[in-house]
Order: sequence, then structure tokens, then C-alpha cells
Amino acid sequence: MSTPEFDAPPPPDVAAPRGESRRILGALVIASATAMALGCLLRQPTMMGANDISRWCTVWSLLERGTYVIDDCPWHSETQDKVQIPEKPERIGPDGEPVKHYYSSKPALLPTLIAGLLYPARAITGVPLDRVTLQKREPRWSQVPDPDHPGKVKGVLTAPDQPVKWPVHVFYFKPVLILLNVVPFWGFLVLLSRLLDRRAGTDWSWSYTLVAAAFGTYLLPFTQTLNNHTIAAFSAFFALYLFMRIWDGEADRPWRYALLGLLAGFTATCELPALAFLGLVGAALLVRSWRPTLTWFAPAALVPLVALSVCQYAAFGSPFKLAYEEFGTEAYMFEGSLWKTPMELDALNLPWTDPAEAARRGIVGESYATYLFHMTLGHHGFWSLSPIFLVAAFGLIGLILRRRGAMTAVAWMTLALTTILLAFYDWNPKARNYGGSTQGLRWLFWLVPFWLLMLPPALDAVAARPWLRRLALLALFVSVMSAGYAMRGPWNHPWIQDVMDQLGLYPLPR
Repeated sequence: MSTPEFDAPPPPDVAAPRGESRRILGALVIASATAMALGCLLRQPTMMGANDISRWCTVWSLLERGTYVIDDCPWHSETQDKVQIPEKPERIGPDGEPVKHYYSSKPALLPTLIAGLLYPARAITGVPLDRVTLQKREPRWSQVPDPDHPGKVKGVLTAPDQPVKWPVHVFYFKPVLILLNVVPFWGFLVLLSRLLDRRAGTDWSWSYTLVAAAFGTYLLPFTQTLNNHTIAAFSAFFALYLFMRIWDGEADRPWRYALLGLLAGFTATCELPALAFLGLVGAALLVRSWRPTLTWFAPAALVPLVALSVCQYAAFGSPFKLAYEEFGTEAYMFEGSLWKTPMELDALNLPWTDPAEAARRGIVGESYATYLFHMTLGHHGFWSLSPIFLVAAFGLIGLILRRRGAMTAVAWMTLALTTILLAFYDWNPKARNYGGSTQGLRWLFWLVPFWLLMLPPALDAVAARPWLRRLALLALFVSVMSAGYAMRGPWNHPWIQDVMDQLGLYPLPR
């Protein structure tokens, strides 16, 4: 089979009938990856860490109390991702101080949507989300030291004091996670395989890209926990899919413009830097076809943004106030707050938010260059942990230099968005902890679909060069290993940081 080079004509954009081998491989890969995501989600705890508990607290408060205040939530003591701010309108308490309440520090739209999804089930069953069913334990034999015969044991029949606890919230929250994470993951793989029918010139690039998308990124391990990053990634991909169809002139119907606007706008509500994505897509469509862009795309894009503003107003009394903008202020410094004495990666924020405390504890902040290195090729590196994107980088360059059409537009968009996000998070003084205790650089996860689309041209170019194919396989091996390392729990450090930590190469306050 001849190998398409970067300066060769691109593969035809019209999808050829999928061969039997691709159909079989596609079905196996998609079914296996979706089943793995579902199995891990069902097996893992529903509440895995401070990040997702914060959102679940808001869901509980909306359904059980009809408010965004999480003071009464039985789980709110288990999360530090919250703020304590004065009640709106302000009310003075008996001590002469403004009455304050706890709120989740996460944007309010996603928990509000989840509460809306669960409202019918909660209303019909009448069962509170925080109910716990207790099961008495039966007596069982165990061995204990025999006080009358030192060095020996004796059997005793005892019943454990603590009963078995079966929390009801699992039956409410697991279906939500399946709907928000597993079903879109399946749809993402199905649509990606269809895109590859058009964009991949060889079976090698088609197979590699689909396997990489299924098992070689952090989207798979993060499907087991409630988070905004996977939701944003899938929403961005579905928007990209529509954008490419419209750009190629295959889907000019008004409803497609509207759906594209809705998805791009929703992506921005999940990841605020994705406003740049919304702007780039809108600008590109304006150049191509301004009338449907203004009449269908733009109004639809405003819907999720307005919905976010309404939810923020309902929660905080301001349509444009985001709780995490208060980071470093007294809103985060409530009694017992972790942020008063942050440890590990969170301590890297101190030199920027509280220089005096950093100096007292001897914590030195990282330079912009050091931080950028670890975001890209270091312990949380987008390319070091997922080196398949190093392969994709060659595809991006090739598309920009040689080709035209929708893929070139996506390549330029990928380059622009990656540059914007790296610059933003390198500079942002309130987010210099690599996302905290998390596998991978989660702030860039929503760009994963963009970079996956850059793989086929690079892989097609090396299809007939065995040693380059072996390097690509090595990159896939490391990427899948990184994802596998995260499957036990996404709210932990990636393997590169664990190695550096255990070797004493990157000591952190503990």
C-alpha cells in the first residue's frame, strides 16, 4: 500500500464503504471501551473526592432544600471546594456579624441541570437523596489473643457493632453519571469512527486513532466521576463534528447551525476558556455563511450562556460572579479550611495568593518557565503523559502547511486554543497547582478530541515506515499506561509525579 505524504493529496472527504475488518475492529473497540467505562463507574464510589462531592452537595440542596446553600448537606464537610459568603440580601446575625452560608465553588449550571434530571425520580419515590439503609451484621467467629495462654489465640463469636450501610444516593447518582459520561463516550467513539472513514487514508491510521481515543486518553478514567472536563470534551467534539460537516457543505440545514451553537455555548459553560472556541467557530462560520450563523448559530449559543448567568444569579445574586474568582480571599478562609494550610501541589498557589504565608513556610513558587514545562512535558504534561499527541503534532503541522478544507480549519483552531490555554494557565495566579490532586492536566482535557483528529495525517505519512510505526506504538503504549494508572481513581497524582516524588526529585509540603 502506498503511503500518503503530507504533500500528497488528502484522502477523499466522501466516506467510502467501511470494510469488514474495520467494522469488526470498530465494534470490538467501541464495545470494549464503553463496557470498561461502565464497569469502572459502577464499581467505584459515587463520591470520589472534593471536586465531585462539591457538585453533589448542590444537587442535594436544590432537591431537598430548594436552595444553593449547602449548609445542611450531610456531605459538605467532606469537600473543601466551597466558599463561605454573606447571605444575599445581607442579614445581620445575633453576634452583629453578617450571616454567612456555604456554597459550592463550582459553576451552578451543571448541578442545576442534574437536579432537574433527578427531580421526577425524587418526587415520585419520595425517598431523600441522603437516606441510608442499615443492615444489622450477623455474629461471626474470629480469633483474638488468648489472655490465659500467651502466644496463642482463641475463637470468639461476636457481632460487629457497626451495621452495613447502603446509601440511597447511589441509585440516584449512578444513572446520572452513565447519562453524562458513558453514553456520550460511546457516541464520541461512534462518530469519531465515522469521521475516520473520511479522514484516515490507511487501515493503520484508522485503527490506531480509534484505539487511542478509546483507551489512550484521560477521558476514559474520568468517565467514572462527576466532572466538567469530560462533559466539555464530548460537547466540544460533537460541535466539531457538526462544524466539519457544515464547513464541507454537507449539512447546511438551519437546525445544524443551531445545534452547533448550543453545543459550543454549552462547552463554554463547562470550561470558561472555551469561550475562545465559541468565538473561533463563530468567526469561521461568519466567513463561510453569515446569514445562518447570525440567525441560528448565535442565538442558540447564547442559550447556555444565559442559563449559566441565571443560575449564578439565583445562587449568588450576580449573573457574572463565579465563586472560584474569590480564591485567596476570606470566602475560602473559613474555619477549618484546607486553603489556610494547603499541602502538596496546592501549596504552589501560596506564593501568588498569600506571599506572607508562603515566606513563613518556606514555600517558593515555580517560575513561569518551570510551570509551563510541567504542563507540557513534565509531571502533568499534556504531551509527556499522552505522547500520542506528540505524534498528532506532526499531523497538525502537516495540515497547516499542506492541506485545505475542514481539517486545516480544525488544525488552526487546535493550535490557537492550545496556545491560549497554556498561556492562560501559565499566567493565572489563582490556578498554579496543575489542577490539584488529579491525573493529568485536567484543564486541557476538553482539547483531547481536537488533538485526536490530528493523528490520521501523521499516521498515514508513516504507514509504510516500520521504525516510525514502532515509535508511534510506543507513544500509544505510554498513553494507554497513563490512562490505566488513573483507572483506580482519577483524583490522584499521575505516574510521572509519583515517580519523581518517590525519587526525591520533586518534594512537596505534606
